[in-house]
Amino acid sequence: MKSFVLKNLLLSGSLFCIAFSSCNGNLDSSASNITTIDSLLQKARETNVPAAMHQAFEEVKTLQNDSVKMNYYTHIAYLLANSTDSTFFKQVNEEALLLARKLGDTLHMGEGYWHYGIHHMQWQDYGQSYLHYEKALQHFRHSKPYYAAKMLYNMALIKTHIKDYTGSEVLVYKAISQLLPLKKYKQLYLCHNLLGAIHENLEEYNMALDHYKQAMVYLERHGDGGIYLLDLQNNLGVLFQKMGNQEPAIALFNTALKADEYLREDPALHARIIDNRAYSYFLKEANYDVVTDYCRALNLRDSIKNRAGIVMSHIHLAEYYLQEGDSAQAVHHASWALQLGQELELNRDALTALQLLARADSKKREDYLSQHIALNKILTRAERVVRDKFTRIEYETASYIEDNKRLARDKAVIAAGAGAVVIILLLLFTNFRARAKNKALAFESEQQKANEKIYLLTLKQQENLVRGRLEERRRISEDLHDSILARLFGIRINWAFLNIDGESAAIIKHREYLGELQKIEKEIRDISHDLRNELYISENQYIQNLRALVKKWEKQGKFSAELKIVEEATWERTNSYLKTNIYKIMEEALHNIVQHARANKVKLVLKANKQVLSLYIEDDGIGYTKRFAETGIGIKNIKSRTKKMGGTCVIEGIPGEGTKIYISVPIKY
Repeated sequence: MKSFVLKNLLLSGSLFCIAFSSCNGNLDSSASNITTIDSLLQKARETNVPAAMHQAFEEVKTLQNDSVKMNYYTHIAYLLANSTDSTFFKQVNEEALLLARKLGDTLHMGEGYWHYGIHHMQWQDYGQSYLHYEKALQHFRHSKPYYAAKMLYNMALIKTHIKDYTGSEVLVYKAISQLLPLKKYKQLYLCHNLLGAIHENLEEYNMALDHYKQAMVYLERHGDGGIYLLDLQNNLGVLFQKMGNQEPAIALFNTALKADEYLREDPALHARIIDNRAYSYFLKEANYDVVTDYCRALNLRDSIKNRAGIVMSHIHLAEYYLQEGDSAQAVHHASWALQLGQELELNRDALTALQLLARADSKKREDYLSQHIALNKILTRAERVVRDKFTRIEYETASYIEDNKRLARDKAVIAAGAGAVVIILLLLFTNFRARAKNKALAFESEQQKANEKIYLLTLKQQENLVRGRLEERRRISEDLHDSILARLFGIRINWAFLNIDGESAAIIKHREYLGELQKIEKEIRDISHDLRNELYISENQYIQNLRALVKKWEKQGKFSAELKIVEEATWERTNSYLKTNIYKIMEEALHNIVQHARANKVKLVLKANKQVLSLYIEDDGIGYTKRFAETGIGIKNIKSRTKKMGGTCVIEGIPGEGTKIYISVPIKY
């Protein structure tokens, strides 16, 4: 079984780093030691000798050109980002940042924060890592969408580590929306691989499988799977393992183990695949020598000092011997797993080891169970502390962003003031010839702002009208039922008891009027109930309306549709504007499928928690072309509605293989 899928993903994420080219003498011809610096850096890269890096740093200090110095400092910081020499790294990276600020080089400032993010990630300081990735994102957001996407991916990784799976999912989709137009297939593979891991951890196995398959599609488009393909095959194998499908899991592990060339590059992955295959055979209870594979994986992990992997090997061996009834061996391996797990602070593995010891050693069962309870409490408390700390870090991040915006506004004001002086002088110099043009431009700008305000007010007014209409219906229903209907009923009852004497014709007429009065009562009652039912539907029957919508288009399009709704939030508390737009988006998507897709199967997944609502729509139709994606009105409407709600929309279409739509919007009550 894989120790944790994100371990490999994190390593893959580190490949996102910028590959800086070394500086050459043409950039600073006055510096005689350029060649020396390049030689020292080459030596440091090839031999990993710390002294060479320090020497190169001292040589860079002597350079006169600030731009060249900044490039070298940035390159050295990149090489040191994963170093254990935290003091030296911070010294170099801060020098790079100081020069970048001095030169106003936003790209290198972003790279500096990026390096801080990598360095803090290595030390598992997730809060500081997230903070610096966010700072880097602000510098890349508008000018470097590819780098911005990498920052979003890295931030998503961190969210996953602290088990904020919803937050991670939102960030990944934002990264995908940046990467799709750029056709960065390897990075799209990584994003979908991470989404697969997220849904796997949420035990949403079918969704995980969809994303792993999509990751495979992008990896094939990339053209060189290599070690990434083996990692994905292992992830898919573990997923099938968790789903109880051991045959396809074993087949995937066997396929991966045939790639000797790539496995030699990553012995840790090699050991993990061997261990996972043995565990699938163990779960299958097949006639297979799992101990040999377990020991093979353990020896390989021991040779590369992969201590976390060693813990998992001992856990699996303990499980095997426990099943075989060999309590002594089970206790031996579980004790090793517990001791090493505690040393490495692998608390989840330590909890598993304690459970195995409690089952294997009946004499000490109570003691092991007590330790398990105590450790679980400590772990729960520690995770809460981490989440609280992370929340504070996110607040600080938001404050930093706001400070930057405020600084930018201040700079803009100063620039505007200086510009105004220049403009005035120019206007005087040109005898005020440009006055009319400037006034027209100013008026146009103000008009645009006014139009934006009107638009926002219109949206708000629409929502208020909906609320007002519903409230008016409720009031009318109550008046009809409680006032008018009650009075009519009283009149009819009194009239019925009147003693009518006279001709039979008069009596018949009297009864006819009573009947008409009763009919009026029924009509009023029906109207009242209809109003209430409409109101009831608007507030409480939203899900039923969605299901009815899907059924309607399913019948019209002659396809098989599945709507899955994961409810964690209260729909009644969700504002009508959001619900209406989600309904319209779903309707637009289904309409597109009927009109263009020629699909046989359609799957829709709607998931909501207290913060985020996500909608996933997939069909197995003909897909869509790039031209249709750019010109299709339905697609534009879906993206427009999502944008107005402050959400993210990602549409992936492969000709001949169908279309997938991912929508994520913040929930505002």
